[in-house]
Amino acid sequence: MNIKRKLNQWRDQPFVAYGLVVIAILMFCIRFVLPAVTFHGFVSVNTLLTGQIGSFILSAFNELSVSGLVMDGLILYFVGGQLEQLVGHWRILAIYLLSGLAGLVTQGLFLGTDSMTTTISMAVLGIFGGFLMLGDAFKESAVLGQVARQYWLFLILSVGLQVIFNRNAVYGMLGGILGGFLSAMALGAPKVGKINPVNRIISGVVYVVAIILFAYLGMNR
Repeated sequence: MNIKRKLNQWRDQPFVAYGLVVIAILMFCIRFVLPAVTFHGFVSVNTLLTGQIGSFILSAFNELSVSGLVMDGLILYFVGGQLEQLVGHWRILAIYLLSGLAGLVTQGLFLGTDSMTTTISMAVLGIFGGFLMLGDAFKESAVLGQVARQYWLFLILSVGLQVIFNRNAVYGMLGGILGGFLSAMALGAPKVGKINPVNRIISGVVYVVAIILFAYLGMNR
């Protein structure tokens, strides 16, 4: 019984979010030994379309500065951990990667599909998008509503600062947030409650159509 209880307790832990933090830290450290890893951790829409899935995956963990690693790591550990306990293990991983993809194609739409970037910050912001979805889908929950409002304020301030200091980064940020919202809605959150199936289908369709449309328009801009 003790083994079963401990196994259940382990399953309840947000080990995926913690694992994402560990991978990002390891990759940041490895770059000093194998610089080529950092080079392969950049991706563009064009390289992804040529089948370089590995570069896309690496880009989701390729942090370029200590400050970025600390900030994104803390968000993943605390916010990502909370979201994982609400939506489940595989959903948090899917939201993370799908947010990175959404941020990538959004940036490609405005900056060109050959624009090389890392997607880790876009993916991390998608975690906030997932929380915004919960606040929208479960309006009857005062706690989720309050948390969503706090994260809205954080995102508005973050995007506002980027508009001032690095406007090109805003496109990927907005894409990541929207991708997190739509993918989280499409995937659902059974641990929290039931989401209207129609809303889930619409969100999934909008996500897929937006990815295809943004990639097409970016290649033909």
